[in-house]
Amino acid sequence: MIHPIVTIKRFLQTLGPVEQAQVVASTAVIVTMGTIITAMVLTGQTPRLMDFISVLAVGTIGSAGVYFSLRYGRQLVTQRQQLLAFNSLAATINRLVELDYVLQTALTSITELLGINFGWVYMLEGDKLVLKCSKGTTIDFLAISSQLSKSPGAWLHQPRVQREHLTEHIGLINPSLKILGIQFWASIPLRAKDTVAGTLIVAGNDFAMFTSAQAELMEAFGNHISVALNNAQLFDRVKRSEQQYIDLFENSPDIYLSVNRNHAITGCNTTGADMLGYSKQEIVGKPFESLFVHERQPAIKELFSGMFTTGREVKDVEEQMLMKSGNSLNVNVNSSLVFDEKGTTVNARVVARDITERKRMEGAILHAQKIDSIGNLAGGIAHDFNNILASVLGSASIMRRRTPENDKMYKYVEIIESAARRGSSLTRQLLTFARKTEKTIDLVNIHDIIEETLRLFERSVTKEIVIKRQLASESLLVNGDAGQVQQALLNLFLNARDAMPDGGTLSITTNITMADSHTTSQFTSIKPGQFVVITVKDTGTGIDKDLQNRVFEPFFTTKDHGTGLGLSVLFGVVQNHGGFINLESEVGRGTTFSIHLPRALSKAPGTSRQSLLPIPRGKENILVIDDEESVCEIARDMLTDLGYSVTVVHDGKSGIDTYRTRRAAIDLVLLDMNMPLMGGKATFEQLKNLNPHLRIIILTGYSKDVMETATFSAETNGFLQKPFQLEDIATKVRQVLDARTLETELTS
Repeated sequence: MIHPIVTIKRFLQTLGPVEQAQVVASTAVIVTMGTIITAMVLTGQTPRLMDFISVLAVGTIGSAGVYFSLRYGRQLVTQRQQLLAFNSLAATINRLVELDYVLQTALTSITELLGINFGWVYMLEGDKLVLKCSKGTTIDFLAISSQLSKSPGAWLHQPRVQREHLTEHIGLINPSLKILGIQFWASIPLRAKDTVAGTLIVAGNDFAMFTSAQAELMEAFGNHISVALNNAQLFDRVKRSEQQYIDLFENSPDIYLSVNRNHAITGCNTTGADMLGYSKQEIVGKPFESLFVHERQPAIKELFSGMFTTGREVKDVEEQMLMKSGNSLNVNVNSSLVFDEKGTTVNARVVARDITERKRMEGAILHAQKIDSIGNLAGGIAHDFNNILASVLGSASIMRRRTPENDKMYKYVEIIESAARRGSSLTRQLLTFARKTEKTIDLVNIHDIIEETLRLFERSVTKEIVIKRQLASESLLVNGDAGQVQQALLNLFLNARDAMPDGGTLSITTNITMADSHTTSQFTSIKPGQFVVITVKDTGTGIDKDLQNRVFEPFFTTKDHGTGLGLSVLFGVVQNHGGFINLESEVGRGTTFSIHLPRALSKAPGTSRQSLLPIPRGKENILVIDDEESVCEIARDMLTDLGYSVTVVHDGKSGIDTYRTRRAAIDLVLLDMNMPLMGGKATFEQLKNLNPHLRIIILTGYSKDVMETATFSAETNGFLQKPFQLEDIATKVRQVLDARTLETELTS
């Protein structure tokens, strides 16, 4: 049993200074009253009624003073403590904006003020209440509470209080909490502006605790926390906005620099530092103009000095920045100025956009335009050369027919004719390059294409490059456009040449392979079956593995002066022919391209020319319209020797006038397409207006593509490409005239 004196002593220690003074004063009154009564008894005096009333009044006043001092003095102390706690929390809220720290501070304050040990703060995230902080335990109150089965709304809309003795088993308080001695818990909603944001829960060991005054106190703390939530949300928005701005600035694809009036760089974004190869610390403090190539630094310094002086910002200036590696970077530079309150420029924001790829594309397009111009020039040259060759080859053809084989001059005639044919083959290559050859799908002998392409290619390589052929013994045929296939192979050969600047070996191999469904499944629109394989291997520099997937991209090139079109043309041609390409390469050990084209199993048409077989002849009247006098002369001599009557004119207008006056006597017209005064197409149309049934054969140094529209092509009766031989013109003329006769017989 505790001694009464100890109990009194402990009670007195709980009193404040004011309370202790009131107790001492009241005790003094009571002692005085007792002393008076004792003195009167010892002296034998009989107390008077007045004395009794006085003593009773003093005692009553003293007791009442002690009672009220203890009661209201304690309330004043409690209120003072609450005010201090509120002030402390308010100061914390005003001083701090980190939500987690504010919540932890508020929870600590309220548990200390209520004299309890446990508390939790939950915030609403989505549709769940998430624990943000706790006091006195690491147990998640909601996670173990039977109340968790209820929706979050049960915790967010009204205060709640539950009590349960430790010895009871009602289930209002989880056993895990009872182990901690908890006998009650209370919760209040937390709000942010006009919406619920979370809940505050406190718990303690005193079953009878949590009076209405304590509930009001907890609600007041909840209001303070709600203010903190509003502040924290505002701060979070500002922080996110700042972070987004920082992220945008740092990771923008452009170079961002801040430059002061002294041209010193005061700031740089991460992207800019990475693109230039520096760290931020290395860039900050450097003169702005030092980031540009040396020859441009004086001009850049003058430009930006003028910007600060005149206030005129820099717009769309293309320059070259200097990277740490020594390489240059093509950029488009823009700036904006920052002014102080006096309107003086104090800083400049500079944005430099990398336009290296754009410049490369512009260069590639310009180069492609140059190539196209060269192609047009080549086409024109080929056309004119064909006119010349028409005279040479036609003359040689006539001479060969008129010269006996045992004549000593016959050998030279054959040499002239052979040289003219080679010249004609060369012009066909030029026309293919200029894209002025007809695009036809025909049966193509791959070996003939390879040999013809190699003859053209050999003119562009030095003797240091050795060409090896290992062609299959049987003929390899594909259905395709011979011109396109030849162009693709030529591009591949030229790439191999460029990969061997110091010489090497170019090997061309052909064979047949069977591509199964597993092989062709890697490619779209490729059917299994037999494929002709053309393997082109060089011993050049090779292609890095990282670049092999890009070599077929248009405009991609590893050459200093390449267009990046060669292999993309190759890829397009092979794909258009239903084939595919395999690439194998190793740096320093060469490159191998394997072109797979679907094999055609039909036999190749005969190509041998029976030049001395009997030539078809005739007696009809023929009008030749061509501005090349030599071509007209050769055509007239050839046709005259064949028995025809020939009239020659040298422009379209004269041709129309001649036909109009001699219409009934002319059976056929040979019409050149490229003439002065009146072009071939206009001449053709006027001739057809005069006589829709007139037979017309087109002469041109180009190909059928010169007949621009399908209608025009359908209305012509034949096509003869320069240069032509006697056999060519004789066969074509007879074919067209005989077709006219047949049509007449059928309609009669």
